[in-house]
Amino acid sequence: MELMADRMDPFVTYLIVTLALLGATKRPVKVTELGKHMGVSRATLSRWVSRAEELGFIKVSSKKVQFILLSDKSLDFLLSLKESLEGVEWGEVVIMGEVFSGMGEGAYYMSRKGYSSAFAKMIGYEPYPGTLNLRVSAEDTRKIDDWRRRVMPKVVQGFSEEGRTFGEVEVYPVKINSEIEAYSIFPRRRHYGFDVLEIIHKENLRKLLGLKDGDFIAITLKKWS
Repeated sequence: MELMADRMDPFVTYLIVTLALLGATKRPVKVTELGKHMGVSRATLSRWVSRAEELGFIKVSSKKVQFILLSDKSLDFLLSLKESLEGVEWGEVVIMGEVFSGMGEGAYYMSRKGYSSAFAKMIGYEPYPGTLNLRVSAEDTRKIDDWRRRVMPKVVQGFSEEGRTFGEVEVYPVKINSEIEAYSIFPRRRHYGFDVLEIIHKENLRKLLGLKDGDFIAITLKKWS
């Protein structure tokens, strides 16, 4: 049976790897212990556990205090993952982001002709007039800071429109859930803290991916090719 890492649900992969690090290949691990290490809500963890169990990667006890053990299928997957990672150059980093609703600033700014036309020249299309907002952990915020120090951004220049001045925007390439090419933007005049990523794409990403507030997605921090 071939288990390709690039075809796996990223959250199931995260779950399996965390369980392996906790020793679930040899002993059952309490769900409560798993939750402390993964740092996600109980509802989110429950969804991921249910998905992994449905796919046959874990065995879950039916008692009141639940325990999880990795299945043979998980062991096969971990071996295939190890093989696929051998020789990989660690030039890209993957982080997790939680979807949340903003105040509509993204839609307002992305609808400005000065921005939309500049993005079209830079990335080949006019982005959907709005951003996908993601909140990230303190650890991932540090990874983003390091990424921005290492990768040279492309910059949309500021402009004036309808009597207002709009500032420069730094643009970086990202990939969503290992499959969708998109871009992260960093306005010089930020409305959010540095624990927030704003993602743009030619389509409405919430609709495209069926996302709602509280959902998590994986973001690969890339460099310009």
